[in-house]
Amino acid sequence: MNEGAKNFDHVVDVVVVGSGNGGLTGALAGKVGAEDQILVIEKQDCVGGTSASSGGGVWIPCNRYARKAGVDDSLDAARDYLRATIPADEYQSDLIDTFLEMGPKMVDFLHENSRVRYESLPSYPDYFNEAPGMRAGHRSMEPAPIAMSELGVDAGILHEPNPQTLLFGRLAFTQEELQLFVTQTAGWISTLLKHLVAYLVDVPWRCKFKRARRLTLGAAGVARLLISLRAAGIPVWRSTRLLELLTQAGRVVGVRVQREGRVMTIGARRGVLLAAGGFEHNQTMRESHLPKPTDAAWTAGSPGNQGEGIAAAVRIGAATKFMDKAWWCTTLKVPGESAPRLSIFEKSMPGNYTVNTSGHRVANESQNYQMFMRTLHEKHASNENCCPLYMVFDAEHRRKYPVGPLMPGKFVPDALVARSWFSSGFLTRANTLEELAERLRVDPAGLAATARRVSDFARSGKDLDFARGESLYDQYYGDPAVSPNPCLSALEKPPFYAMRIDPGDFGTCGGLIVDTEARVLDERGQPIEGLYATGNCTAGLLTTYPGPGATLGPAMTFGYIAGLGLSAAEPAEIRISDS
Repeated sequence: MNEGAKNFDHVVDVVVVGSGNGGLTGALAGKVGAEDQILVIEKQDCVGGTSASSGGGVWIPCNRYARKAGVDDSLDAARDYLRATIPADEYQSDLIDTFLEMGPKMVDFLHENSRVRYESLPSYPDYFNEAPGMRAGHRSMEPAPIAMSELGVDAGILHEPNPQTLLFGRLAFTQEELQLFVTQTAGWISTLLKHLVAYLVDVPWRCKFKRARRLTLGAAGVARLLISLRAAGIPVWRSTRLLELLTQAGRVVGVRVQREGRVMTIGARRGVLLAAGGFEHNQTMRESHLPKPTDAAWTAGSPGNQGEGIAAAVRIGAATKFMDKAWWCTTLKVPGESAPRLSIFEKSMPGNYTVNTSGHRVANESQNYQMFMRTLHEKHASNENCCPLYMVFDAEHRRKYPVGPLMPGKFVPDALVARSWFSSGFLTRANTLEELAERLRVDPAGLAATARRVSDFARSGKDLDFARGESLYDQYYGDPAVSPNPCLSALEKPPFYAMRIDPGDFGTCGGLIVDTEARVLDERGQPIEGLYATGNCTAGLLTTYPGPGATLGPAMTFGYIAGLGLSAAEPAEIRISDS
């Protein structure tokens, strides 16, 4: 902090810290006139953060694409749904009302003023099936695919994809295509072959990049935003790390950064938008705030998310809340891969059960991953050890279904599986459940009892412990060919397998408190002039993750709101240094 700062090395109208969906949307919204100078700074040498490596889903009820599809929905229904699914002490009424009202306007703004395009997901349901106002689809959108070549010289600067988003490390697919592959429903083979052939014949592109030309999911969303920024004349400075926020008479007027080894100051006449992500890769902050167990090695969030934006704002008086929360999801740390995978779909497939060291199941494996992890933390806190966890399955499941990176045995038999997966303890195989329990150091009696119980559930179709397979969301990744319950199969046929999973996340969701204009508030509840924030550096809005894309939807909406506010802000009198 530097109250007397007036001279800067570089001056623009707005500085955006972070290059994920929220920050890039805010940058576009802040560029009202041709003369506006917007600068995006990014700590890493790549662009997009967790947004680019994510599934890219955006949860916005009543968006233009859903309306075009003629969907029966309303903001009142969405509000009823959120009230029913978010605890009262986490429900932020004013902010949620603003999100519901402004979300569709944000989507319209991007559609009408940029290259950003989304496609509605007709069959991806809200996560809480029984809640009033729930919808079975069309509240979540995914980015329309785009050719990586359209990025031109920027094609190589996208954030590295999460390994789970690329098949064979090369081919990208949409969420609808991935659901088709996972469930192996009609048309999955022809869809796979079509994209595989397109990749193989695209020899010129393969000579430049390992990754296929076609971008989908979060990578497509960031690529479309990046192309739009370039068209609007908004630069992105990479390898530029935020050190502190600079103030003048209590107003934020710029930032001190380290850019490619050099410390410099950047003035922001209208203000600063923090969109720098959470603190999931800061082990010290994790241990200070998050429930145990916690380990930065388990997160699928971007490596650049270490909490600098939150810390910088707190140093000038910003208030925080929900610092004990994260976007929880079990993760898979695959030997040799650059980042953990999210364990989502595999826990829904029939015949795959997740147990702790007692050999007992923790919760409904097919449910919303956020709620699965909340239950896990509650049990761990009550002295039921839930770290590590193991997905246990039998030979029949192994033959038919994928489990994380392990392709179905009918395509990839054990002889072709990387030896390191077995030697590291990531994947374990045994001829009997007793032997499997011994190798895992899991209670054998508990595991045997679980196997008997879930086999009985599979035959009756009723999970009497956790009601797995009864909700529409549970069934989304189930096997429609399995009856009477598409999420339940027996655990009986040897050999038996177990894959280690960790209590991870894809980002934290505690941080700065903002108002309905995306302005950061101080400890007295007053806006800090010139400072806005969005995304995972702010206190989470949809804390129970009620639908697919519940992080990116609010991040982009409040980034849009912040951009509008910054474009209208009275500029401060600051100047470039004479030295």
